[in-house]
Amino acid sequence: MITTRFLFILLLLLNTLFFAASRGWLDLGSSEEPGRVSIELHPEYVKILGQTPPPKITQIDTQVSPDSLSEPEPEPEPKPVCLAWSGLSTAQNNKLTSLFSAEGIRVVARDVQVASSWRVRVPPLPTREAAEILIDNMIELGLEKSDVQIEETGENKYVIVIGETFRNRQSVERYFETIKAKGINASIETRNTPERRVEATVAIKKAEALLQGQPFAKRYKPCSS
Repeated sequence: MITTRFLFILLLLLNTLFFAASRGWLDLGSSEEPGRVSIELHPEYVKILGQTPPPKITQIDTQVSPDSLSEPEPEPEPKPVCLAWSGLSTAQNNKLTSLFSAEGIRVVARDVQVASSWRVRVPPLPTREAAEILIDNMIELGLEKSDVQIEETGENKYVIVIGETFRNRQSVERYFETIKAKGINASIETRNTPERRVEATVAIKKAEALLQGQPFAKRYKPCSS
C-alpha cells in the first residue's frame, strides 16, 4: 500500500516537473541555444557596439563628354613661298633640282644677271682727247694720276674709270664720297655677271628639312629680291 502511494506521488512530481519545463518556467541551461541558432540564421541583425559603420561609397560619374574625345585640330600647313638659290656650282644646282623634283616640287632654273662688282666712273666722252683733258682737271683737284684710266666703249666713246673695282657696295659708296668731296662729277657703275638661279615654290620649313645636311640648305632668298 505504501509502495503504491509512493509511486503515485513520484509520478505526480515528475509530471509537474515536465509541465513546468515545457512551459519554460525552469532554467535548464539551454536558453542560449535558441538565440545562437537565430544569429546563425539571421546575421544581418547582429550589431557590434563601438564600431563605425563603413562609409557610403559614392558612385563616380565616369561619363566622358564627347568633346573630350575629339582629337585636337592639326596645325595648318605652312604657306608655300617662292625661294631662290644662286651662286651655286653646277653640281649643287643639279643636286638641289633633283631633291625638290623627287618630292614633286616644281623647280625652275634660269640665267640671271647678278651684281658682282662696282666702280666709280665719269660719263662717256666723245673723244680720247676730251677724256685726257678731263683727267688733267681731276689731277688739279687732287686726284692721283695712277687712280684714273681711260676705257674705250666700242661706240667711239671713252669712259674714265676712277680707282679700283670694288666687290662690296658699301666700300664703293665710301670711296665715291671722297671723289665728290674733291668736286669731281662722277657716278657709281654696277657691273653684272650671268649666274644660274634655281627657284622653287615651297614652304621654308619643308625646304630646309629636304635640304638638311647640304651646304646650300639655307642659302636662299625670296624670288623678289
